[in-house]
Amino acid sequence: MSYHCMGALATLMNYRLVSVEKAVVLDVADVFGYIYTAFDALLTSAAVAQILVRGKEETGVIMLLIGRVIHRLLFTMWIHVYHSLLNDCLDVGSLLVLLATRVYLRDRKEWPRLALKKCDFLLLAARIGLSSIYISWLEEIINPISSSLSLALLSALVLGIKCRAAAYLTALVILYHDVLSPHFWFLWGWNDALLSLEHLSLLFCKIGGFLLLSQLGAGKWSLDRYLSRAPETKEQMGNYRHTKTKTSAYVL
Repeated sequence: MSYHCMGALATLMNYRLVSVEKAVVLDVADVFGYIYTAFDALLTSAAVAQILVRGKEETGVIMLLIGRVIHRLLFTMWIHVYHSLLNDCLDVGSLLVLLATRVYLRDRKEWPRLALKKCDFLLLAARIGLSSIYISWLEEIINPISSSLSLALLSALVLGIKCRAAAYLTALVILYHDVLSPHFWFLWGWNDALLSLEHLSLLFCKIGGFLLLSQLGAGKWSLDRYLSRAPETKEQMGNYRHTKTKTSAYVL
């Protein structure tokens, strides 16, 4: 949540500049830029308050997702959004992991079957969203991460193969990529300290999303779950046939 807090704070502190910039990009009157910027900042602030203060993760995440969708619909037609879309997918994936954690820890006590289905769906969507980070690494001109490692982690996360280990390894790779490599200057190489803090909070957001995923696992729709269920199914079928044979022999 620190990333969204810092984003809202940066917007409010540079309200006039951000509003005029958005109005210029959309080629509309300045007043529309002021209205939209205020709406976006207030929506983000209210969503963060719902999550951190009132503990309503589902409501807060939905509000943040609404803000992301509105922003993307407005700016998709006007600017080159490929890398911005990848960042949005990563952010959405982190939010969905947070929501899946809430479902797993709270709702499964009251509605176990419904909660498990909901959690599995959220984990699938979160894995797809979080996998965008590997695509952004592959697109980088100066990339300290090898392409083979990025492709291996991408396949593991999307297909759900050793997802816990892949998510934990990705968190370590993010630390190396953003802190120990030349990309370190993206954290502290800005003249604006608030902008540097915003990038630092984004780093925490990425690491937190993958660490949560490393605890929850891939969920039902993954190769890990399929491969783990295959021996159990064979064992159950074997026990069923053995019981049926004994029953038939007893009847005879």
